[in-house]
Amino acid sequence: MGETKPHKIWLLIVAIIVPNAGGWVGAALWQDKDWFENEVVQPSWKPPNWLYPVVWTIVYSLMGIASYYVWKDAPSKEKLYLPLGVYCVQLIVNWFWTPFFFIWHMILVSLIDIVILWVLIVITIYLFFRVSKKTVFMLAPYIVWVTIATALNANYYHLNKDL
Repeated sequence: MGETKPHKIWLLIVAIIVPNAGGWVGAALWQDKDWFENEVVQPSWKPPNWLYPVVWTIVYSLMGIASYYVWKDAPSKEKLYLPLGVYCVQLIVNWFWTPFFFIWHMILVSLIDIVILWVLIVITIYLFFRVSKKTVFMLAPYIVWVTIATALNANYYHLNKDL
């Protein structure tokens, strides 16, 4: 869209940092690890704790790269508004999952949040695909991971209805 190359590099860096920043803030705010580790019944198939920051860093980074390509490949500014607007909404819904679950201990609300997130991701993938087909490959790990997380959240709710 007529920008100089150094500006595009900075935009790419910012596009990668923004989604990751929400994850970093959520991790920094989560102080009540005792509740999760000692009171919450854990599903037998829960992935190991070390995997979450690794996967989320990869997923958030790929999301940022995909958003950069939508910005870069859009034929006009008008073609950016809807895909990037839905992307921003799904990102906010994503960021709210951590406080719902880990800070406020609202397992059912976090389940509702992640189901809404899943739908918004599907819409985002569709809208991004219409602008830049390569973004599908960048967002595929996101929908897979959130599908797993949704099933895991549902299992947490089922096992911990009394909390």
